[in-house]
Amino acid sequence: MLNWNQIEARIPDYQVFLTVDELLDRSARLVAQYPEIVEQTTIGHSRKGEPIYCLRIGQGQRRALWFGCPHPNEPIGTLTIDFWAETLAQDAALREQLDCTFFLVKCIDPDGTRLNEGWFKGPFDFYTYAKNFYRPAGKDQVEWTFPIDYKTLHFDSPLPETQALIQLIDTAKPHFLYALHNAGFGGAYFYLNRPMPSLYPKLHQAIENLGIPLSQGEPEVPWAKTYAKAIYELTRSSDGYDYFAEYMDGDPAEMVLAGASSAEYAAKYNSLALVSELPYFYHPSIDDTTTADILRSEALSQSLELQKEMYDFIAPRFQQVEHCPGSPFHAAVHDYVSKAPQRFQAQRAWIEAEKKHDRPATTAEVFDNLVVNRFYGMLQYGMLARLCQWCAKGDRSGSGQYQRLAEEVDGALRNIANQLETEHPYQVIPIKKLVSAQLASGLCTLAQL
Repeated sequence: MLNWNQIEARIPDYQVFLTVDELLDRSARLVAQYPEIVEQTTIGHSRKGEPIYCLRIGQGQRRALWFGCPHPNEPIGTLTIDFWAETLAQDAALREQLDCTFFLVKCIDPDGTRLNEGWFKGPFDFYTYAKNFYRPAGKDQVEWTFPIDYKTLHFDSPLPETQALIQLIDTAKPHFLYALHNAGFGGAYFYLNRPMPSLYPKLHQAIENLGIPLSQGEPEVPWAKTYAKAIYELTRSSDGYDYFAEYMDGDPAEMVLAGASSAEYAAKYNSLALVSELPYFYHPSIDDTTTADILRSEALSQSLELQKEMYDFIAPRFQQVEHCPGSPFHAAVHDYVSKAPQRFQAQRAWIEAEKKHDRPATTAEVFDNLVVNRFYGMLQYGMLARLCQWCAKGDRSGSGQYQRLAEEVDGALRNIANQLETEHPYQVIPIKKLVSAQLASGLCTLAQL
């Protein structure tokens, strides 16, 4: 029987996240220390030519593929995999007991992850996170650029990083695929690509044992199907397509991020896929299911208005730097600005349709709609400010217009962060707890196989 308490006791009391270079250094030292146990291979290269490595550990009959940074602003998984690789290498009895071959990729998107390293060492607060935040446009996301052919959605241009992951999936043919995502602000929630009722209480317990709240607010996307409390069916690109087809004018293919997900691709091997979304910051309201003095449709409508207000700030300022391409921040903000109006249209139509099921909102739903959504909107301010700084560095006119614009956007960002912190004092979850929760979730899911 796997002794979770012994494993958890070994997890370091992390105070910061590791940079890409630090992760590479630790992998090299692990391979040098355990050359007969740990095999490191290069599975591909990033768009900037950086090698992407996979660690193979164990000789078991079951095969598990875990990869970190499926989005580069999600580094919890890099620590989870780093710790787990070292633990497996050191413990022959554990390897034998698990009877599993692990394929472990600490960081599938090194280029994007480097653009987030400005907040990896703290301080861990809303402003620092947003100011140094980077999340790629849909077409540049490793997780969502797998081939797909669905109605008018045709995508077959996987990124180099995605191609590396495709080849690894085809090699490993994993029984268990674990994309180590994480959220930003709110509570913990999960995605599974198939219903597994016996697993739900174990996932809940893994989180609750650590004192991390479950997210009881709104699902991440309107088309998410609920399996259990804070556990959803893993969303597919086709689900998003069908949502936009129902609630939006025009071709829904234009609203889908780009292609399919890693889980959709691995479905041909009947892989069990898990995503555990864990937040850096939380507030007790996110799991408060008491009834609020507002209808859910009203909370959703107010959330939409807040999103529009933030868009109305960002869009005209982006127009002032739109002619300054070449920056990864340009593609990310352009993706947001170009798609938001149609997304708002669909969201409005969906809210109107939901009114036939209207009911009083819970406190968690109100908090998710009116507070958590402001946090996520704030992240676009951070990328716009970074884009303005990029333009300022290349400006030879001497006018200083881009620097002034960067300072204006940064000031607005700081105001939102300060307001959220003042009105809704949040708590920072210790990194060790996040790693523990992610690892425990993965191991109890592996046990279901």
